[in-house]
Amino acid sequence: MDLGSRYSRFRGKYQKYAIHDLALYVSIIFAVGLLIQLVNPGFYFESLAFIPQRVMSGEIWRILTAIFYPPSMGDFFWTILAIMVWYSMSRSLQAWWGDFDFNIYFFGSLFLNEIVLLVLSLIMGRGSVISVLPFLPTYMYFSVFMAYAITFPESQFLIMFVLPVKAKHLAVVEVAIYLYEFLRGAWIVKLYIFLAFAGVIIYFMIQDRNNHIISNWKWKLKQWQRRRNFR
Repeated sequence: MDLGSRYSRFRGKYQKYAIHDLALYVSIIFAVGLLIQLVNPGFYFESLAFIPQRVMSGEIWRILTAIFYPPSMGDFFWTILAIMVWYSMSRSLQAWWGDFDFNIYFFGSLFLNEIVLLVLSLIMGRGSVISVLPFLPTYMYFSVFMAYAITFPESQFLIMFVLPVKAKHLAVVEVAIYLYEFLRGAWIVKLYIFLAFAGVIIYFMIQDRNNHIISNWKWKLKQWQRRRNFR
């Protein structure tokens, strides 16, 4: 039995436990996290952030409270805009995939990052940089855009609220930016970027409903090669 079939059976057995409107609830958590940052900037890192050493010391709530960190932490209005964009894309994915699949994608991406960080902390030892460094799930949040671009490649975004650009073209730009940051960034940045893309790849490899997306991209590549050979 292939992964797609196993996943279908898993979905059928546990989909009743999926959180409905997860995209909305997470966006509200982002807004609360923004307020926390404005009122007490240090509280998130002191009590909510996922820090491997703290989690292994018994503060297990940090596994979930890590998501109180918004998709972007800069200017107030820019952060609000980032939350709104994240919610719009996530809501579309949840409507298309279904509640269970979006739950699996979101929590699966979160737990993948945290499990890898915990394992590395155990390997490198207590007090190592990886064990005391707070995990900021920014790259994990933006992986939602990659999933959105794969699922809805022809949808359009208005850059600066004026210029329409298709999601698939923005995805190419984002991949280029991530590749640049991967090559130039510190090793922890490389790890975060790798895990963000790994979550996208793993999900679409095992999620049988969307196998037609992967097949469609392969078909387009073959068509492009045929046209090039013909010319």
